[in-house]
Amino acid sequence: TESTIAGYPVKVPMIDIHTVGAGGGSIARLDRGGSLQVGPESAGADPGPISYGKGKELTVTDANLYLGRLIPDNFLGGGMQLKTGKVIEKIEEFAAQLGLDPIELAEGILAVANSSMEGAIKKISVERGFDPREFSLFSFGGAGGMHAVELARLLQIPQVIIPTSPGILSACGMLMADVIKDYSQTVMLDEKQTDHARLDELFEPLKTQAKADLIHEGVSEDRTELQLLLDMRYRGQSFELLVDYAEDFVAEFHKQHQRAYGYASSDKPVEIVNLRLRAFGRPEHQTPQPQPKTDQQPIAAAILGQTKTVFENTWYETTIIARNQLQHGNRVAGPAILTEYSSTIVLPPDWECNVDPFGHLLLTQKEAGQ
Repeated sequence: TESTIAGYPVKVPMIDIHTVGAGGGSIARLDRGGSLQVGPESAGADPGPISYGKGKELTVTDANLYLGRLIPDNFLGGGMQLKTGKVIEKIEEFAAQLGLDPIELAEGILAVANSSMEGAIKKISVERGFDPREFSLFSFGGAGGMHAVELARLLQIPQVIIPTSPGILSACGMLMADVIKDYSQTVMLDEKQTDHARLDELFEPLKTQAKADLIHEGVSEDRTELQLLLDMRYRGQSFELLVDYAEDFVAEFHKQHQRAYGYASSDKPVEIVNLRLRAFGRPEHQTPQPQPKTDQQPIAAAILGQTKTVFENTWYETTIIARNQLQHGNRVAGPAILTEYSSTIVLPPDWECNVDPFGHLLLTQKEAGQ
């Protein structure tokens, strides 16, 4: 309920997203000090990266293509041919200008982009009291799988999860998402002046409104879920923390404050600033069904061939895999490039990929000696 967009504070309910300008179309150029900069300016979809045929400025996508991490003949399921020659020409020209080896430049572009994404993940994890090493990295989007393993390595995240059809995950989410409505009521109550009975009474009008609105959206009451929340702060503070309306919500606030800021003052008076209610309408939709387990070795149709790819300034013979031919139980050892219509996934030499019952890919580091 509190964020910034382009530096301006915004206090309305919104999805908690932190963004950086480090996508596939992010432009690589020199800043005023002569250092390599990637983004936030983007080539967009039109003219797009140089590899699309019309772009004139070097991008992250072009660097990935130069290093062999994109397969020119398999882009968009083979529906679009990437222009390798123009990319090689531009990278060699830019590298000569900087006095660098072209491979060093291309890997440098990816390193700068990865560093920006690493900072964004730290912003929503480390800076909020969460240790990335205790989580999996969930990667989606057309280019997410090209950078996910490097980000996991930088942050010491043990596992990367890549769902089915990652490039259209957001579109699928729009079709399958719950109906969600948010309500709030400012109350400004001291913890000593209130109890559950008083708060339940104040929440009742919000509950009534939420149920009526969801019924109007076509969601039956038996598929409705209400989440009760409190904006709380220590008296005198100018900012609040969002806390679940738990049995002991004051203790929960102290716990949240300790995690967010590294300290809690249980002797200080606490205020409830706002009541918040989030109403979920759970629409009926078909859920994915698990598939039977097969062999570790993918079927022959899954192996599309070999290519050469750069990892850490070294060329590797790399297997090209058709992801849509992988089955539950299959294991793919890096180095490999997994291609599908909506995405490309890069698997470095020291990582492996296993396919779960729903077709999702679980990427982990190989065990020593493998």
